[in-house]
Amino acid sequence: MMIAIVIMMFKSPLPNAEELMLENYSPEQLLKIFETCLKTKTTKVPHNLLSKCWGLLFSDKFLSAEELVDDMQSGKHRIGEDKERMLREFIKADCATGGAFVKEVIKNGGQIARAALIMIADLDILSRIESDGRNLIQILIEACDKGVRPALIERAGKRLLTNVYDSRALPVLFSVFGLTDLCMHDLDAIAKVFSKDDLRRVMSRNRTGKNGLEIFNAASARLKTHPPGERNKFFVSHAIKSTNTEGDLRSQVNTHNPHADAHVATQIKPELEEESTTGASERYESLMPHPPDNIDKMLKKTHSRR
Repeated sequence: MMIAIVIMMFKSPLPNAEELMLENYSPEQLLKIFETCLKTKTTKVPHNLLSKCWGLLFSDKFLSAEELVDDMQSGKHRIGEDKERMLREFIKADCATGGAFVKEVIKNGGQIARAALIMIADLDILSRIESDGRNLIQILIEACDKGVRPALIERAGKRLLTNVYDSRALPVLFSVFGLTDLCMHDLDAIAKVFSKDDLRRVMSRNRTGKNGLEIFNAASARLKTHPPGERNKFFVSHAIKSTNTEGDLRSQVNTHNPHADAHVATQIKPELEEESTTGASERYESLMPHPPDNIDKMLKKTHSRR
């Protein structure tokens, strides 16, 4: 019955009528849509509509992406543990057929929707799905707000960050280092996951170029004297696209604070900071403007000097 109601929305002659109807749904009704889709394995509900249901569900419970992450990290389950398990199974079933729903949430969902995906989805399953030469973990890292990115780094863990490679044979961790708005909070999260020796072993698949520790130290040196860059324009256009626009805007204002980043610089694990070679900060700077294009060049340049 619920699926039939959802499908009937698209027969309405009024623009955005389906969105207006969904906004009047209770969290229980929104959860029922996912549960019914999972049980019936239906493909009749468009993924963009399911993505809107996902955003509305979590925006009803949380004011910001950071609040969602904090609650779930502390073991709270506002929608219920059984419902979270059901949603995890729904995501797993979606990934088994190509991950169209997950891709829609990452690309067009709001920050609260992406944060919910980070905390509920099985990231190991997401890492097996590729889109345009990148796996969904990399795409999610580049799309999510930097206020929740440390949680994604910690949840992904050492194995996914180092043993999953993109089409350029670079590990996911290097995608983090290549972010335009990389900040000290990201480096703090990396320091929790990796020891100094762990980072030294992280390299491209063909074992050429800089290792993870060298890039980490260059990034740390750079951020102590320069604030993080701005988010890539592509992702800025989606950053406030949410069913809770006010909450997401407030979240972004709070997280884009260079002074806070400078303060966190003093808190990073000392054992990961070695004396950087002359020019390390400048070489790292060349990575920042266009990370997908420059990280390969920087790694190869360093290797050629050895």
